[in-house]
Amino acid sequence: MLALESIAEALGRGGDPVHLCLIGSAACLFGGMEGRTSRDLDVWKPASEYDLLDLKRAVESAGLAFDPKTVLEPDQPYLQLIEPGLTQVGEFTPVRMEKMGRLILSRPPVENLIAAKLIRADARDIGDIQFLYQLHQPDPERIRGIVDSFPPAARNRAVDNLVYLEILQ
Repeated sequence: MLALESIAEALGRGGDPVHLCLIGSAACLFGGMEGRTSRDLDVWKPASEYDLLDLKRAVESAGLAFDPKTVLEPDQPYLQLIEPGLTQVGEFTPVRMEKMGRLILSRPPVENLIAAKLIRADARDIGDIQFLYQLHQPDPERIRGIVDSFPPAARNRAVDNLVYLEILQ
């Protein structure tokens, strides 16, 4: 949250709003997930609206790397612009979370976040799924429907991991 506050301050007061749709662990942190930290901010590009140069300047001014595509410094936090590909979240209307000056933050609905985390389903993702599931009590059929909408490779991986939802029910 501190990084987002720094970005908001660096954006200043003048200019158009900057809409960022957070996915991944940053979206869980806004839900109050204790013990979960993240050094990165994953921004779902198709649901965000910003001036690229304005955002880049603010992110770098806040001490984060901006949209690294190759090598990451191990200790440097970053903001990554994510497009559909290896990551999938399905279709959604963003849910507004916070407004900080010109910075407006949103996230996908919980069902979309869970469906996206089922693709990789590493230990942190499973913890995030459990937290989101217990806090929000999402509709498992809606999650399955979102998974079914993914392209074949992502869908197959997520379908294999649907067992984690069955355990939570």
